[in-house]
Amino acid sequence: MSAAQSITLPAIAFIGGGNMATAMIGGLAALSPRPEIMVSEPDAAKHTPFKAKGCATTTDNRAAVAMASVVVLAIKPQMAAQVAPGLASAWHGDKLLISILAGTPTAKLQGWLGAGARVVRAMPNTPLAIGKGMVGLCAGANATARDLDVAEAVFAPCGKVLRLADESRMDAITAVSGSGPAYFFRFAEALVDGAMALGFTRDEAVLLVGQTGAGSWDYLMGQNFDAKRLREQVTSPGGTTAAALTQLDDADFTGLVTRALQAAERRGKELAALG
Repeated sequence: MSAAQSITLPAIAFIGGGNMATAMIGGLAALSPRPEIMVSEPDAAKHTPFKAKGCATTTDNRAAVAMASVVVLAIKPQMAAQVAPGLASAWHGDKLLISILAGTPTAKLQGWLGAGARVVRAMPNTPLAIGKGMVGLCAGANATARDLDVAEAVFAPCGKVLRLADESRMDAITAVSGSGPAYFFRFAEALVDGAMALGFTRDEAVLLVGQTGAGSWDYLMGQNFDAKRLREQVTSPGGTTAAALTQLDDADFTGLVTRALQAAERRGKELAALG
């Protein structure tokens, strides 16, 4: 059993009640024992589903911070400068901040909360909503190994965690896995459009692409992710698959994907500089 798996989580406050917070709370609420959870969300109309999961709710961020040992900052990144400094008056050295804000360095959060603030930065992705998320974690200057264990325990009910020793690699995590679901969705979208161009109805195309994608992914995972070997097995020389893949290769498919990831990483660094 890892250190993260052995942790009984303390009281947790979520600042923001959006999709990521909802997904995380869904996983945490299923734990036994489950932590005490409070959600601070300015729109009181959004409190009902959290209450249904046994969470306390409030519109007062400082009240949420005051009750918790772990605070998850789950707001939109552009709101950070408005919201984070307001938490400082309720902040104490025994608290841990877990930030899921893209492009927001731990040093900036420490500056808002106080120089000694313990911060762990996380980059989750949307499959957290079905318990199959991927999360990158790194520690701020004051965070301890125990803090990383606690942060991993917070995310573990919803997916897998990769720890990074260097915070500068968080923009790469964002590029690959944080933004990654959109790439799969975009490819699926293109396959459906292409199938419809061959004469299938949308329902038929979705069935063909959806089942092929789900089956291929499960097969890939069951074969130790040996994508090259599996691709070669399907590709007979001079056959239909080879004709299709030639089109992708002629368009420098691998180079295109690499450049897309580099663009996402570059934009993450630009956003951090703008903040």
